[in-house]
Amino acid sequence: MKLSVFYDHILQAHEQTGRPVPELLQFCRSLGIDAVEMEYRRFAGEETAIRAMLQEAGLAVSCFYQFFDFPGNADLSEAKKLLETASDLGTAQVLFVPGELNSQEAAELSACSKTYADTARFMENSQSVRRMQRALADLTAYASRLGVKITLEDFDGFTQPFARMNQLLWFMRNVPGLCYTLDMGNFAFSDEDAVAAARLLKEYIVHVHCKDRALNPSVCGTFCKGLGQTPAGSGYLPLKELIGMLKEWGYDGYLAIEHFDVPDQAACIEQSAAFLRGFSSGCF
Repeated sequence: MKLSVFYDHILQAHEQTGRPVPELLQFCRSLGIDAVEMEYRRFAGEETAIRAMLQEAGLAVSCFYQFFDFPGNADLSEAKKLLETASDLGTAQVLFVPGELNSQEAAELSACSKTYADTARFMENSQSVRRMQRALADLTAYASRLGVKITLEDFDGFTQPFARMNQLLWFMRNVPGLCYTLDMGNFAFSDEDAVAAARLLKEYIVHVHCKDRALNPSVCGTFCKGLGQTPAGSGYLPLKELIGMLKEWGYDGYLAIEHFDVPDQAACIEQSAAFLRGFSSGCF
């Protein structure tokens, strides 16, 4: 397994420390990090400069991600350009956040998401979900021709119909070729069991975000014990168990370091990388 880190974390470390971005990219490479996760629109706006910095640091792009509004905008040209760019760079997977529901629809879906049958019934009757499904189906077919996989993740939001395990399973079953990015920290948002979710969705996993969560004594969900972000391995989520399962299943892709808005990104990246390197070296 290889390590990656969100490019936004590098930019935040630059803001926090004043260290130049190229120096921080070299620092990440020295920690055994192989690639960055990057928002496509940021890359497209600064492509020449970013390509040069990544090449100098010896870093690849492990995954592009981008937010879209497929229920409200049927134009797929930007999404196709993203896929073409990923193919050109040799980036094997991309992450789409394909839209959201209105608050009433989201509340209805939340109320019926505990079983797959009830979830599927809602999804099949939601025009917003159906528009996302059709757009993703068109794009996965296009991506397949380019050698790129489109993924959804368990998103940490109230209005996205792909936050919970049964919602994700419906998309996987109803969009041919669609894959899954396991975000280890986001099922806590929906108070679902990340281990059970990973088992349910294991055949679709092609990418992984290693997000841990900080314990908060005032939060008392069944699985959610706090939503603050913290270096991998320092929170309460079962990262060791999840990565052990991935190894048993033969996963050999990226483990992406993710902890947005921590107060010392450089130190947290170093701590996360040290924790995750232990798995690739067989220490856990």
